[in-house]
Amino acid sequence: MRVLVSTDDRLGPLMAGSALRAWELASALAGAGHEVRLAAAPGSSAPRPAQVELVDRPDLRWAEALVAPPWSLRLPAFAGRHLLVVDGATPLLAELEAMPPSPAVRRRRRTAAARLPFVARRAHAVLAAGDVQRGWWRAVLGRRGDPPILDVPFGIQDHDPPEASAEVIGVPPDWPVVLWWGGVWPWLDLETLLAARARLGRMPLSIVVPTATRPGGALSQFTANDLNRMAARYALSAPAVVPLEHWAPYDERHLTLNRTAVMAFLHHAGPEADLSFRTRAMDALWTCTPMLLSAGGEVARLAGERGWGEVVAPGDPIAVSDALARLLEPEEQERRRGAIRADRESWRWSRIARPLVDALPGLAAVPRRGLAGAAIGAAAALVGAATPARRT
Repeated sequence: MRVLVSTDDRLGPLMAGSALRAWELASALAGAGHEVRLAAAPGSSAPRPAQVELVDRPDLRWAEALVAPPWSLRLPAFAGRHLLVVDGATPLLAELEAMPPSPAVRRRRRTAAARLPFVARRAHAVLAAGDVQRGWWRAVLGRRGDPPILDVPFGIQDHDPPEASAEVIGVPPDWPVVLWWGGVWPWLDLETLLAARARLGRMPLSIVVPTATRPGGALSQFTANDLNRMAARYALSAPAVVPLEHWAPYDERHLTLNRTAVMAFLHHAGPEADLSFRTRAMDALWTCTPMLLSAGGEVARLAGERGWGEVVAPGDPIAVSDALARLLEPEEQERRRGAIRADRESWRWSRIARPLVDALPGLAAVPRRGLAGAAIGAAAALVGAATPARRT
């Protein structure tokens, strides 16, 4: 089958989560025998040689199936004869709800919500990550029970990481690293991690926070100066808190990850947390690094059940500091790493993408509806009417 995978993110040696997901899904589909093209943002390049053809723009006339997030799809993507697989694993509407209100955020939320009526009428399948997301998408689809909602979360590479590691500039060689991996967004809770670090006093321990510009972005959303000001509120400075001022290339990120004792993924309680699948935690799974997570969301549920790390109540610095102290004990390190190692194989991208690979041949039998009703729903969303995004 000719499959077009589309993303509005930029691919290359430096990539962020949505580009990584598009690349890995495209690679898995190509590995399963499909002819795959990947349309990405201007300036993209293939991260490595693969059976995936990188193209400048989506050619819907070529595609027999389109796999893409709904939030950036234009109207032609909902028309035509191709199969439409909506990648709904990023809860964008909940993320936008958690952002400080501004005209730009409100406009982005309305335009994203306007896609949902078209998804409800046109999608042949939806990709989701975990039970809560599947329930959310089932509410969006409403009485249309035909499209399957496939559990296709984020995965890890099919090969194990190399064993090499590298020093983190500013961290003493004998200090453990607690890595805050990824960006600092309004729904995440770096403040509680820093408050917990302050409680640990003179313990030799570095909190490392990336502050580099996101690939494809013009400006860093959270700079080293921002981090230093936040740390100063808790009387912290280097080397207790250290900025990571470069974005690690996809094929070199293991150098930082292998230097890490604990990876921290903390968030505020709310709809975003409930719907979340913390993609950044998959790098901890890949490198068998113990995790520290706030309760809420699919990854925290899995980590608690499977023993991948410690799960604490959101916004509790005492619980976080106690959990960090436990996770840094050598016996606990080995226990958590062993639990992750026992589960790691089932999270390879080739396995994670299997529900999509298996479903594609039968999706032509899924009926679709006309778009006239969708246009009315989209118009209502554009003028700010309530959407299913408010229900969790």
